[in-house]
Amino acid sequence: MKVFLVAVVLLIAAAGCGSDHKRIVGPDPGPAYSVPSSPFAVLDNLSLAYSSRDSTECKLLYDDNYVGTSTDQSDGSSLTFSKANEVGHVGALAKIHSITTVLLQFPPGLTRFTDAGDPPGWATIQVLNLNLVIEDSPTSLYLNNSGEMNEFKFVPTTPAADSPTDTTWKIIRWTEIKN
Repeated sequence: MKVFLVAVVLLIAAAGCGSDHKRIVGPDPGPAYSVPSSPFAVLDNLSLAYSSRDSTECKLLYDDNYVGTSTDQSDGSSLTFSKANEVGHVGALAKIHSITTVLLQFPPGLTRFTDAGDPPGWATIQVLNLNLVIEDSPTSLYLNNSGEMNEFKFVPTTPAADSPTDTTWKIIRWTEIKN
């Protein structure tokens, strides 16, 4: 009987080793992010991380001295955000199970430039018409910043051995510019 049982176990194990079977080892590994070797790669990673509600990746995209500014739509006052605020926001989105869609998209054709008023080495990208969607039944937020400018400033880290350009970038400022 033991020999029969061992043979059945071996037969089942051998049958399960075929290439047409998928092996599930754990949770979905999530999206594949690019090395942040340019400010454009950082924005691509931000779009992917935000849309995936990945606060771990978001934490890697912002510099520790990050400051974001926006305008409160209810009263026009200025709002200021830290790295912890941005990361916490994405983490909170991940915990709200009624949210069905989170999407952050940047338009094509962005241009990088150097702002003479910034410290040496910083880079700036201005984004016109950033698209943000958060669908939460029964309420949804569709924010297409038609005509509104968002300005992202990036700080380099050099040398960065994991980057093909020897430099990695992080977001140091994100400013909503009202028209």
